[in-house]
Amino acid sequence: MSLSQILFYSQNQVALSGGSMRDMVRDILASCSRYDHSTGITGALVFNELFFLQAMEGERAAISDQLWSLAADNRHSGMVLLSARAIDRRDFEGWIVGFAGHTPALDALYMHYGCEAKLDPTRMTPQGAIDLLRSVSHLDGTHYVQKSGLAAGGAKEPMRRVAS
Repeated sequence: MSLSQILFYSQNQVALSGGSMRDMVRDILASCSRYDHSTGITGALVFNELFFLQAMEGERAAISDQLWSLAADNRHSGMVLLSARAIDRRDFEGWIVGFAGHTPALDALYMHYGCEAKLDPTRMTPQGAIDLLRSVSHLDGTHYVQKSGLAAGGAKEPMRRVAS
């Protein structure tokens, strides 16, 4: 099986608040986690009050099918494809879902990979967006980051809140 990766962003249509934000992260992760075992799709998604930024990896047809389903989801609009490419190995094992809030560490990442101290994928290169997704997955802060287990039959990692 050859692996592919797509990277896209869209406009967030969900009104966020403290409790619902945590629930939204959990619900998105649960939805994504179903795919890592049934279809082999893995990836990462970060979002704020304005945008979703997401990468998906797996077999090309499975990613295409999932992308069409996501296009019909009313939680977002204006989907923009940043890149679609063949890959030799996955960047993400399982799923990472997080809220892209503001902390000094996150703001430094946004500045490093973008043009300003906030998540704005409209002003990022595709490589910068992938690198940001990788970096956020390893960052401790006051944002929510939850992870699913490994796609290839590994032990499940529990969902967790990463806090400082």
